[in-house]
Amino acid sequence: MENYDHQTGKDPLLKKHYEDAFSKIIASEGQVQRASGAVITIPVVVHVIHDNEAIGSGTNIDDDQVISQIEALNEDFRLMNDDSLTPGHPFWQYQADVRIEFCLARQTPGGQPSTGIERFYGGLDWEMSDCETVLKPSTFWDPSRYLNLWSVDWGGANSDLLGYAQFPGGSANTDGVVIGYQYFGYRGNVTPPYDNGRTGTHEVGHWLGLRHIWGDATCGNDLISDTPPQEMDNSNCPSFPHNAFSICGSDANGEMFMNYMDYVDDRCMVMFTDGQSTRMNAALTSQRSTLITSNGCSTPNPGIDENTLFGESISIFPNPSTGIIRIGTKNPASSNLLVQVTDLSGRLIKSFSIKNPALQSELDLSGLSAGTYLLHFNQKDLNATKKVCLTGY
Repeated sequence: MENYDHQTGKDPLLKKHYEDAFSKIIASEGQVQRASGAVITIPVVVHVIHDNEAIGSGTNIDDDQVISQIEALNEDFRLMNDDSLTPGHPFWQYQADVRIEFCLARQTPGGQPSTGIERFYGGLDWEMSDCETVLKPSTFWDPSRYLNLWSVDWGGANSDLLGYAQFPGGSANTDGVVIGYQYFGYRGNVTPPYDNGRTGTHEVGHWLGLRHIWGDATCGNDLISDTPPQEMDNSNCPSFPHNAFSICGSDANGEMFMNYMDYVDDRCMVMFTDGQSTRMNAALTSQRSTLITSNGCSTPNPGIDENTLFGESISIFPNPSTGIIRIGTKNPASSNLLVQVTDLSGRLIKSFSIKNPALQSELDLSGLSAGTYLLHFNQKDLNATKKVCLTGY
């Protein structure tokens, strides 16, 4: 909402444009239809803005930290997070599997192989206004096909900002989510109490049309029917029940402070509601509908080595396998080897970052169901894809 207030305060016409888009999203909620169990996967490109540090140092967060943010989004949006509410909690019945997943893009807008991670030397101390006028317009990928995420070092007037998002209906060249590098994901250079990747979850909620749960006003309204009344934003980690029988009309269960759209610490926000799920899916099938048919999660020519020499230098065995895969490399380089495991539809299953790969490394895929999977290898500018068959026994 910070970006919403920042932009619309200067441009009343833009505010009307956002509000019109929001009204269309609400109007389309009744039209949201999805086959039982069907999941939509959104391709993501992450732009890491750094100060010329080595990868893994300071603002130049490494691939594994980026991957951990994608994992956090998938866990939170699919209700697979370990800290979700348990049966018996009064709000347990409202928890929702949003049935939206995210993958790091496997191809660029031009159809070239990609890891979904871009790195730019952009310096420090970014402010929101500079992100809108300089950073985003010069680095974004087509937002009709990708969710753009930026990792930056905040500074100046926005030094205390965690992140911000653009709501559906805004300009294409500024669309996406910007997050402070130390709040990006849950591994690597992350800073408590915002170290579980929930800044990303919160902001992608905005990007898909959700408002703050307190409605950005005392006793405000987020226009979601199954979120209880809330007096104002919450911080830190309140105890349940919090602010029961408030001036806003909450009942004995108080406020849903553990909702991803509040302002509590990462470890204390754990859920979206059914109503929020419907709102986000309505945004995805109306204002952001082109993402549904994007091929950004698909590898160009899947199953074929994109770089012949690089592909020939990599061997996987045994194949078929019961789950432990050995990777052999003829000429191991000193840079990290990123391995992404997807199913045949391009859905990201697991990711591994092998630091300074030796002549042979192991991947443990023993927890996966029997079937055929794709292993996508990336090292610097080299890409290759191999198929592996898991027998499940």
